[in-house]
Amino acid sequence: MENNAYIDRIHQYLSGKMGQAEKSDFENEMIANDQLAHDTKIEEKLLLGISLVGDDDLKRSIAGADQHMSAKHFFETGKVVSLQPNKFIMKKLISIAASVVILIGLVWWGFFRQTAPSTDQLFADNFKPEATKSVAIASALTNSGLVDSMTTEDSLLVALKLYNDGKYNEAMVALDTFLVYHPANDTAQFYLAMTHLNEARYARAVELLTPITSSEASNFKLDAMWYLGLCYFKVDGGFSKAEEIFTQLASTPESKDQQAAKGILRLIGH
Repeated sequence: MENNAYIDRIHQYLSGKMGQAEKSDFENEMIANDQLAHDTKIEEKLLLGISLVGDDDLKRSIAGADQHMSAKHFFETGKVVSLQPNKFIMKKLISIAASVVILIGLVWWGFFRQTAPSTDQLFADNFKPEATKSVAIASALTNSGLVDSMTTEDSLLVALKLYNDGKYNEAMVALDTFLVYHPANDTAQFYLAMTHLNEARYARAVELLTPITSSEASNFKLDAMWYLGLCYFKVDGGFSKAEEIFTQLASTPESKDQQAAKGILRLIGH
């Protein structure tokens, strides 16, 4: 065997360069020799770490360890090498391997820490005011002439126009007034929740959206679920409830937000 035969032999095994018979002999040897099995496992972790991290300092440390082995006459040319390696060298290799493992852990921790979005970021990336239905409803109310049968203060149409114009506080007052006379109107309830949500009054939005999500008769049920889930991202202790809601939406083909809900679940590691 050449110098470095002990390590070379482990490397040949780990790299798959051994023939089948030699590989079987080596594996039987590991079964009988705990030290060889241990060193092989350590070397495997070491090589994996280097391949992932590519740290030049670590490579130099390993090269230095090999030089130290040679200087100490650990490997002797022309002799069958004992399978009991120098303890100092193995401690050195173990130390390097441990450093690699720690470094890999820090790299991955830092990666996920940087890329895993916060609940605030999830909200910001996914929230936009509902507008499609509100515009359609306002148009339908205009065409039906409903506004003519109601006072200006009592008009759902006026409230929705204020909402569509982004005048959320004014729309809030108009919707509150409308609900005094029509407390069961889920359209007004939903858009009142939206006005609070747009003004960052998340707890109040949760109060208004929750009963709508439980109403099978409401056309706003699935929309209310989507916005309720987003609200919970902004409410202390609401993460698990948000996760529950998006899980339900992700399995609901009728929801236009099904794919978006699946995306959120992937981002939060569900």
